[in-house]
Amino acid sequence: MGLLDRLWKAISETLFGSAGAPGAEATGSAYERAQSHALVVWLLGKTGAGKTAIVAALTGDARAEVGQGFEPCTRTASFYNVPAEAPLLRFLDTRGLGEVDYDSTEDMSWCEQQSHLLLVVMQVADPVQHQVLRVLQAVRSRHRDWPIVVAQTGLHRLYARGMQHPIPYPYSGGQDDETQALVPHALRQALAYQRKQFDKLPGTRPHFVPVDFTLPEDGFPPSDFGLEMLWRVLEEVGPIAFEALRLAQSDVESDRIRAKARPLIYGYGTVAAGAGAVPIPMVGVGGIAGMIAMMLRTLAIRYQSAWTPRTFGEFSGAIGGGALFWWMLRYGLRELLKLVPVVGTAAAGALNAAAAFAVTVAIGEAACVWLAYRHRGLTAPDEEVRRAFAGGLAAGLRRAKDQTPHSEQRA
Repeated sequence: MGLLDRLWKAISETLFGSAGAPGAEATGSAYERAQSHALVVWLLGKTGAGKTAIVAALTGDARAEVGQGFEPCTRTASFYNVPAEAPLLRFLDTRGLGEVDYDSTEDMSWCEQQSHLLLVVMQVADPVQHQVLRVLQAVRSRHRDWPIVVAQTGLHRLYARGMQHPIPYPYSGGQDDETQALVPHALRQALAYQRKQFDKLPGTRPHFVPVDFTLPEDGFPPSDFGLEMLWRVLEEVGPIAFEALRLAQSDVESDRIRAKARPLIYGYGTVAAGAGAVPIPMVGVGGIAGMIAMMLRTLAIRYQSAWTPRTFGEFSGAIGGGALFWWMLRYGLRELLKLVPVVGTAAAGALNAAAAFAVTVAIGEAACVWLAYRHRGLTAPDEEVRRAFAGGLAAGLRRAKDQTPHSEQRA
């Protein structure tokens, strides 16, 4: 049996519950494995700084706006998983620093062990940030290479009466913000004062992003002022996770379900990449098949559909053997390279991790097209399914190459 047939057979067996499906034991829980691969963003700031508003703006999930959707992990800390089924990104929120009778020492130590990136949130009108800076000093003394993004919030609090947000967005995050004529003098001073407090922080200087997330009735349009710049900076420090979220927020060409499903697809792709990197030849195929099957099952639920052996056969036939055949051929040859001790194993593992991510994304994109038509009672044109697969494969390979290895993020 060729590798291509083996992949579809393994996916089918996992989808329809056949005992002893290849890679089933190695796959384990997709949710747990996704959690172990997901980028963890530690939200750090005082009470009322605007941490929850930032999560809501980035995820587009109304649950975050009212403090729900968080999964408690200690008495005073919570995870917000995006997406919930197979997290690609996890926001770790802690009790606000500076609260009366709150000793944060134990919480901060626990959170430091979980995290890869710090998103510090500071109300720009609040100059008293010594609690936050004390935690950052301790963390940076042990993790000098950790990215730190500082969101300076509540800009309108220092506007003159009747002033609106300056358009276009005038901030760069650098020293020129201190002389920006469009920004009120009091606000320029407050931004500069907060940033100066980071001068003695060890390691790379943080990225500063002034933002102002308000309600429509507050009268400061746009209500997500600075969100574009925040996206840009976060994509720079955590490209694969934040680019997927951004696509989900801005994709106007895809159907609504497909746009919201993209972080899910990337989440499963990240887990599949781990299977592709397994150093034992051919073991990765079963693990990838398991992840793809779980992804397809979850996507079907989102489209209020279900897979049967017949519909799965129609879908795999719609993708066809062209691009996927050549992908499987190259994947199989690289698996054989793992037989070469040390160098072959490392090289093949890295290449097939990227390939596993890409093919999972490609099949997910194709499935969204196929399921969207089925949801409307129609049959998806084969050429449209294949075009989605090819586009997803190319995009997945491109983004996988840009991904920062998790081992480096955890260093």
